[in-house]
Amino acid sequence: MLINFPYIKRDTPIHRLDPRAKLILLFLYSLAAAQTSNVWFMLAGFIFAAYYYSLACLKWSETKRVWYFIILLNVMIIVVNYFLSAGSVVQGVDLTHQQVLFSIPFIGLSAKPPFIVPKPLVFSVESIVFMITQGLRNFGIAFLAIVIPFTTNPGHMGIAFKGMGVSDKFSYAIDLSFRFLPTVTRDFGTTLDAQRARGFEIDKLRGGVFSKIAKLAPMVVPVVIGSVVGAEDIINAMELRCFGLGKRSWLVLLHARRVDRVFITLTLVGFFAITLLNILGYFFTSGPLYVLHTQGIPQFLFP
Repeated sequence: MLINFPYIKRDTPIHRLDPRAKLILLFLYSLAAAQTSNVWFMLAGFIFAAYYYSLACLKWSETKRVWYFIILLNVMIIVVNYFLSAGSVVQGVDLTHQQVLFSIPFIGLSAKPPFIVPKPLVFSVESIVFMITQGLRNFGIAFLAIVIPFTTNPGHMGIAFKGMGVSDKFSYAIDLSFRFLPTVTRDFGTTLDAQRARGFEIDKLRGGVFSKIAKLAPMVVPVVIGSVVGAEDIINAMELRCFGLGKRSWLVLLHARRVDRVFITLTLVGFFAITLLNILGYFFTSGPLYVLHTQGIPQFLFP
């Protein structure tokens, strides 16, 4: 491949970390974050993820496009989810007796005609804390996810999944998928430059939506055909090498260091600890340990 994932070669603790350790951390953190809505767990996880991200020494100029997309997506998910549910859906919490701060006129869905009826949009302690928890959860996962493509050699991705017990076919499919999108992006840029040299002005397309889509044919058709031809070349090369008929050998072997094994062990311990605390937290309905219960909202926040 002439273009790879946006890997930035540097000598940082995260760059030196085994790719399997990074992937296991992302998977287990996501599972731990998905099973709880406790704001203190999410805050601690967010702080850890932010510190982990800072160790990669990634500059804003290198990752700003990714962050623009993540920030926009995160805000849309949180806000749209809140408006669609009218603030009445909080993971694992009974909102029949929520602590309401204020409400504003809004619309909601009804089971009877006209199906859309006036309904107040409630802002309560529980719903606001849940929005904060959602933001901390999503940004924490984003910190861990962004690090992987920017600090991991793309040639090691398939090997990392193979080292975690995934089959050769699936590992190689993941390896190809990590390379496919950047390659399509490169082909699109090359085609765009070639068409502009021939007088095609993509910024000055006129007409309706369907008309503009039809006029994009000089851009889309070459890229799609090139991708199909490239995929066929890869398939033919794999068939000539009898891929899938026997056990595959990998050119590069990953060797976990002591720090990698310690990191993976601590990740597993942290995951099981969060799971246990989340289970036991439902037994603490009052007292200092109430912070482990469901959302863990401090009592002084209740009006």
